[in-house]
Order: sequence, then C-alpha cells, then structure tokens
Amino acid sequence: MSPAAVDHDDDPVLAEYDVFITPELEEQIYLLQYPNRGRDQPYNERSNSKPLEVRMKPNTGFIEVDVPVNVHGNYDKRKGVKWGEAMRMAQDNGESAFGLAAGFSGLAKGAVPPRAGASSRQDIQDMELEEDSVEQLLQRFDDANDKGHVLNKQTLGGQIMKDETGKPIYMLGTYRGRELHLTRISGIVQMRPQFHHLDAVRELSNANRRREREAVEGARANEPRAVQMTIKNEDNDTAQSKEFLFRAQEEKWTKLRYYDEETDEAFETYHDKMFVDDTENAAKLKSSMTNEQYLDAISAERHDPSGRSKKKPLTKKQMQRIEDSEDSDVPEDDEDGAAAQAETVMVE
Repeated sequence: MSPAAVDHDDDPVLAEYDVFITPELEEQIYLLQYPNRGRDQPYNERSNSKPLEVRMKPNTGFIEVDVPVNVHGNYDKRKGVKWGEAMRMAQDNGESAFGLAAGFSGLAKGAVPPRAGASSRQDIQDMELEEDSVEQLLQRFDDANDKGHVLNKQTLGGQIMKDETGKPIYMLGTYRGRELHLTRISGIVQMRPQFHHLDAVRELSNANRRREREAVEGARANEPRAVQMTIKNEDNDTAQSKEFLFRAQEEKWTKLRYYDEETDEAFETYHDKMFVDDTENAAKLKSSMTNEQYLDAISAERHDPSGRSKKKPLTKKQMQRIEDSEDSDVPEDDEDGAAAQAETVMVE
C-alpha cells in the first residue's frame, strides 16, 4: 500500500509544535550519559550526590566527575582506608591523573617526581601502609575521613565523542508552550566508573619495587654499558595511538565550576541559551530537496535481478496528495517575507 493511501483515522494527530533551531553558541554543550545510574537517582544536591569536582582536558577530550560516597552505609571501612591512603600517598608522590587520561603513564603533566633524599612523607619506601596504621585510622574513622585518609568519593569519566561527517547530529530539545527549540550538542560522553584507587595501589607497588631494585644494584647504575641502537618500523595506527597518549599525558586538567540544576545560575543559563528570543522574525527553514527526492532518499532500494538498483517513482496521484497536504500546512509569509516558525512538526 502506498504511503498516500494509508488511512490515519485510527492514528490521529495529538499536537502540533512550531520548531526553532537556536543560533550557534560560543559555549560548548556536552551530553553526559550515566549508563550505570538509574534515571531516578540523578547526581544532584536533592539526592545527596552533588558532584564534588568536574575537570576536563579539552584538547584530548577527557572529562571526569567526582561524586560523594556514603561511608556510613554499605561500606567496607577497611578497604576504604587502604584505598584512600593509597590515593593520598600517590598524590603526595606526584600522581595527578590515572588511566587513559594520563596516557597510561606513571606521572601526568604537572606532577612532581619525588626528589632524592625526600622527607619520610614522600619516601616511597615508607608508602606501604602497615596494618597498625589501618587499625589506628579505623578507630578514629570519622576524623580520618575528614582529613582525607578515606576513599569517600567515586570518579566517573569518559572521552568526548564529537560530531563526525556523515554521522548523526544530536540536538537538545526544550519546550515552551507550543514551541520546540533545538540546540546542537557539541559532543556526547558516557561517564563510567574509573578505578583510580586501584591504579594508585599498583603505582605505589611498582615504585616501591623500583626503589628496592635501585638499592640492590647500587653503584652498578653508574657503570658504563654497551648500548645497541635498533630501529623498529611502526604502522600508522600505532604511531597515532602513541602520539595521542603522549598528548593526554602532557595536557593538564582544567577544573570547571559546577552549578546544581536547581540553582538560579542554572535556570538563568537555561532560559538564556536554550531558546530563540525573537520567534516572530525567525528565518524560515527551506528544504534543499523536493518531496520526491526526500522520499527517494529515505526509501530502501529495490532488488532488480538485472543488477541495477532502481527505486519505484511516485505516481501522479501520490504526488498531488502530498503537494495538497503541504500547501494546506504552510502559513502565509508576513510583509517582510519571514514566517513566525522555522518548521512545523506533527506528533502522532
């Protein structure tokens, strides 16, 4: 059955909205998705999970968000102390980032490696957390939590997926009365848990073994050694991956200021950026395709045994029905030739 012959009596139009596309913004708008978090548990102040810090590496496209963890319910305090101390010691040792965002390297950009003869706090040899220290911190758990000895936050992070030629374009829609305003999204990020505390434990263990190995080798490190130079050919993908990891390691984090969705600043930005101000003089959208070209573009190709791909053209009766329907929906232009709406969408 042809599209024009379908009976829509059982599927009536419920509402019609005028659609507007907002002007391009100077600011970047990113959609942060949380696949491991239900919609009924948003990260905001109302649910007692307001983000503590938001940081970004704009050049390499990494974003991280720290959210609070309730350390008094369904929480292993012993592991919390061990992992919290590992994070604190790693940061004292110069670690400022972990994982892919740090280029899978030991020290991220801005980190200060421990100097020779450093104090006991920075001495890698003393960074192994003793069981006695764990017990002491557990006995004064609340005080240890306030002083940063407990892992009391979770880090969520991901890499920005930006627009690519030929790929879908995502837009953010906001309603105002009978109007739908669309704003283009700069990129999408899937925020997933980042296990930086485990990276910190591994880095401390590696640093401790390296320190012990250097102590055993002693003066042999200063002895002359024969060096043989070799040249290895790398494919283009490997070279690009290494170059990207190096740039991720070199780039510093940029901290962002976070506003909860219920704050006045958030509402002000929402109304200022997400809507077209002058809807009366909004330019009318004009299609670069005819009705037949559009239907031909979205239709599946017909299988022709001869091997030629051909699509069935519309009949004159079908074209007449489409044109009559379109003419009845198009409003008359005002004196300046500009219509009040950009495009009309019928929601069925």
